[in-house]
Amino acid sequence: MRFTALTAGLAVTALALTACSGSTPGTTSTGSSDTTLNLAFLGAISTPDPDSAYDGYELNLVNSAYEGLLDYRPGQAEPKLVGRLATEWEANAGNTEFTFTLREGVTFHDGTPFNADAVKASFDRRVDVDAGPAYMVKGVKDVKIDGDYKVTVTLKSANSSFLDLLASPFGPKMISPAALKEHPWKGEDDNWFATHDAGTGPYTYTGFDPGVSYDLKTYTQYWGDEPGYQDVHFDVVSNMSTVQLQLKKGEVDGLIGYTDSSSFSSLKKVGNLEAYAFPSMQTPTLFVNPKSPELGDDTTRKEFVGGIDFPELTKLALGDTGTSTTQVFPQNLLPESVNQQKISYDEGALADLAGGALQGKTISCGYAESSSSGQALCDNLTAMLNKAGVKADSTGYAAGTYYSGLAKGAGAPDVTFFSGFPDTASPDAWGIVFYTPDGGLDLFGASVPGLADKLAEAATKDDDALYGDAASMVSESAYWYSVANSLGTAVFQKDVTGVEASWNPVITGVLQLASLSPSGD
Repeated sequence: MRFTALTAGLAVTALALTACSGSTPGTTSTGSSDTTLNLAFLGAISTPDPDSAYDGYELNLVNSAYEGLLDYRPGQAEPKLVGRLATEWEANAGNTEFTFTLREGVTFHDGTPFNADAVKASFDRRVDVDAGPAYMVKGVKDVKIDGDYKVTVTLKSANSSFLDLLASPFGPKMISPAALKEHPWKGEDDNWFATHDAGTGPYTYTGFDPGVSYDLKTYTQYWGDEPGYQDVHFDVVSNMSTVQLQLKKGEVDGLIGYTDSSSFSSLKKVGNLEAYAFPSMQTPTLFVNPKSPELGDDTTRKEFVGGIDFPELTKLALGDTGTSTTQVFPQNLLPESVNQQKISYDEGALADLAGGALQGKTISCGYAESSSSGQALCDNLTAMLNKAGVKADSTGYAAGTYYSGLAKGAGAPDVTFFSGFPDTASPDAWGIVFYTPDGGLDLFGASVPGLADKLAEAATKDDDALYGDAASMVSESAYWYSVANSLGTAVFQKDVTGVEASWNPVITGVLQLASLSPSGD
């Protein structure tokens, strides 16, 4: 399987704000007496259809109403597969057949019993919709049903990451076959699932007004633990400064997701708030333009990358929202021993370049204006370069112009910073997408001879040593440098519990809402 797309929201820049008062947003929290969790999105979200949702924040809705066969255990950095609607699973030696024993006694929100028929119907619907996450099941050749509660999925070719794809936050969700029959896919203009759900999750969709507000209500026949709040209400808001002020005053109860370093540091100091910083696989990465007139030469590029003090850059740009890394692939995808950068820091390299290969030249760093981390990294890097005598400037790209700007070859910026995360906890979900020209997010189209083949072999054999060889090739090329581990941030009033056990190890900005509850519950 080749991964040709990742979420368009990889540069996580929108904020999802949450409040847990039982009254309307802006009024004082009443803590443990609340039964409604009031939330707000800063700006619009993508349609919460489980087969097209591929940005990020809408998953707070999708993963509350729908469940897949597998999941990752929340609240821990090292990804661990756990059963959701499957209770047991096994793969054959060739990673071409996967057998699942399904959970009994589960019903969809329309009352339809969950059984093996739903697996094939749900996989077929994802292919029919054919949106970004469709690739996760396009490799499925056959779904064989063995009674009501056992299925065997056969793939067209070996894929050692298939179980991880099923556990992905973006992974295939089980949908009521009755609802699929009644509301077949006809396109986004006539999509019942844009405002309704037919999942098995702890909450069900109610009262949707897209772009304005969204409501969830507890599904009383849910097979698992009862959620901490009976209802969840989302408002779409546009003024972040007002919400921050309400948060400090105790009028808004929490904030989920990315915030810039200065805002997070400020909120950490507020006495009535609890600030959280979760590990994640989001990895801000330096990309070097292979067609750059300044850095296209191998020797110059490697000396340039080696001259950057990345730990200091991380500290200056990301502050409390990131930690420096020495790894190539995101943390927890590979053993650290096979996942180390090969280019060492040379304190005098930039000064040498200023008087040599880069004398009289200017290094341009481009960033998406929607990415506060990208701007902070570019601004601080150019300051470092200028201090060392290398002329540099930082340029922002407005919405819709970033990717086209990077595609201009020699006319594109010399470097950029991109903050991405894999779709799922498999090195294949990162390596092919970011490090091969056909992967979709190799932003400048850099190509290292033999790297794509090495990654493909590693995926087929599920071999960490081969992925380690690929990591070495990536690092030695100096086309990419993983700068830091971004932290998923959340700030809540201290009367909200369950936050530390609700975060996903792969994606930031999404919490398991059913795990949250008022203090005293």
